[in-house]
Amino acid sequence: MFFRVRHQKMVHVYLLVLVILGILVVLGAMIAYHALLREQHFQIQVAVAKLASGDSNYRNFDSSASQYHQNSVMILEEQKPLVIYNRVPKTGSTSFVNVAYDLHSYNAFRVLHVNVTGNSHLLSIYDQFRFIDNTTRWMRPAFYHGHFAYIDFERYGYKKPYYVQLLRKPLDRLVSYYYFLRYGDDYRPHLVRKKHMDSSTTFDECVERGGSDCQANLLWLQIPFLCGQSADCWIPGSEWALRQAKRNVLEKYTLVGVTEKMGEYLQMLELVIPGGMFRNASEHFKHSSKSHLRKTAKKYPVSRKTVQKFHESTVWQMENELYAFVAREFAFAYGKQFPNISSGVSGTMKKHLKISAIPPPSFRYEKIYPKPSNQHKKKKNTARV
Repeated sequence: MFFRVRHQKMVHVYLLVLVILGILVVLGAMIAYHALLREQHFQIQVAVAKLASGDSNYRNFDSSASQYHQNSVMILEEQKPLVIYNRVPKTGSTSFVNVAYDLHSYNAFRVLHVNVTGNSHLLSIYDQFRFIDNTTRWMRPAFYHGHFAYIDFERYGYKKPYYVQLLRKPLDRLVSYYYFLRYGDDYRPHLVRKKHMDSSTTFDECVERGGSDCQANLLWLQIPFLCGQSADCWIPGSEWALRQAKRNVLEKYTLVGVTEKMGEYLQMLELVIPGGMFRNASEHFKHSSKSHLRKTAKKYPVSRKTVQKFHESTVWQMENELYAFVAREFAFAYGKQFPNISSGVSGTMKKHLKISAIPPPSFRYEKIYPKPSNQHKKKKNTARV
């Protein structure tokens, strides 16, 4: 009798465990199903937006490019890019990012802002790992942007993303930032900036008095942003940091451009980022009212004396060397891609040149082995007839 009661209790325990496991399986299936529905809903919204959009900013888009990319929602997994833009402040980054925000639904990708605590440009080693692990596991294609220094994905064993960047003439960037802190900009005109009470002091006067926020060392920003998270990257005047920044431009970044050539930069992004993420970006930038956001409300011209003083500083010379290096590299790449534009196509004709009119490849495939079978040759000959 005792063993029978004990056996019945064990059966009840097993049944209870099976019921709990069944409930957990059902809940897991429901969660997975709802996640799939959300993803499908997003893709349907994107497809409907593409078909139904009557936005005037997109009427000038090239039809052949649209046909070529009409299946961009269903692109292969390896064609779903992870793009990271570690934006340098006051380099036209707001205008660039807003192009991405405007295009995300049309081109089926997500845009995410990375807000680093305390406006710090550096992350701890563990936070770097968490950021890399998050971005590589979450849904793609995706465009991440934020004010942080370059993070090396390959150092942690991950495939490198598509890093993009824009640089600006170093003194122009600092002067713009100086007046931005005092007068704000047209993006959020009613926001009072932290230096608002000091708005009567011009940049020239600040330099003359030796002010704290117009020092030459403050130019040291574009080099460390491209150099990375190492300590030496953030030492003003570090020759190693300059060399590392240049190396990263050539080896780690997909494309680095300059603010003054934003339209051309977007043209290049249309070609080098797969999956059609930046499709029609240059046309949108050209026709959109958001093309030149965040213009500083008030700026005074800088005197020759101030310019000369900065030009004598080691930090300016190094920052300017990086800027000139990037400008040359970008002009070279753009000239190879668009030789007709670079060689000086005149007036009316230049306005009508589009991405779809790029020249054919300058290479071809020959001596292909093993040779096509006879069956393939017959099909080819039949097709020609």
